[in-house]
Amino acid sequence: MAKLVWKIVIIGDPAVGKTSIRRKYLGETTIKEYIYTIGADFATKRIKLSDNLTVQYQIFDLAGQQKFDKVRASFYSGSQAAMLVYDITDNKTLLNLPKWVKEVKRNSNGSIETFVVVGNKNDLVDRKKTDDDYLKNFLKNLSKEMGHDILHISTSALTGENIDLLFNKITGKLLLEAGKNSPQIKKLAADLHIRKEKKSTEIRKAYQAPNEVEKLNEISTIGLQKKIQIIDLEIKNIKAEIIEIQSDIHSIKNNLLKYLHGMNKLIKEMDLKE
Repeated sequence: MAKLVWKIVIIGDPAVGKTSIRRKYLGETTIKEYIYTIGADFATKRIKLSDNLTVQYQIFDLAGQQKFDKVRASFYSGSQAAMLVYDITDNKTLLNLPKWVKEVKRNSNGSIETFVVVGNKNDLVDRKKTDDDYLKNFLKNLSKEMGHDILHISTSALTGENIDLLFNKITGKLLLEAGKNSPQIKKLAADLHIRKEKKSTEIRKAYQAPNEVEKLNEISTIGLQKKIQIIDLEIKNIKAEIIEIQSDIHSIKNNLLKYLHGMNKLIKEMDLKE
């Protein structure tokens, strides 16, 4: 089985919902009150894309306050993707995105080739204040600069709208990049795409029964089969996680030590200033 480890940074101005996006994706309860991120929060999630391909995400949620600039800089190295998050109810957070792009490029040593722009708090669309023309130009310029189209996704960390879609899109982009350097990954990604297309076709056909009675019977059968498949998949995933968890400890330990080192460095600098 091929295993890919991808490091993602979630960045943007304070209070745009970075931590809530990360918490919602990991299945944690989203807290309405703003959580003050201390330098960076770190989490991992393993996804089994197929029997032959597993992805482990290392997700770094970076604090947006200026006082954390030096600490934040140390977390970009080795990242493959960056989420640029803005708040649709605060146009300033959109206008500041170019600043975040510059910070990424300055500190990532060119490792980050995938950007996804995220307009969060879509549940407050009636209070939207962001400039659509500015967003369009920003996406166009960044796409030209990076040499490929930059995705934009509207989300709500509160309701969960498009959160899974956001990470699925990132997975697709990173698989495409990984396939450029590995024929094996390219083939596995292609096989995965074919299976998804086949599954979508089968589902569409299932809903084309000649009459309502047959249609309901087929849907009921598909529902039962789907549940069994889901249970089998969950059992396989749990077994795989138990087997692989030991191999992940070293990577997690290194990232946590790096985070603590950055925090200690910041504390020493603050003490010297005082």
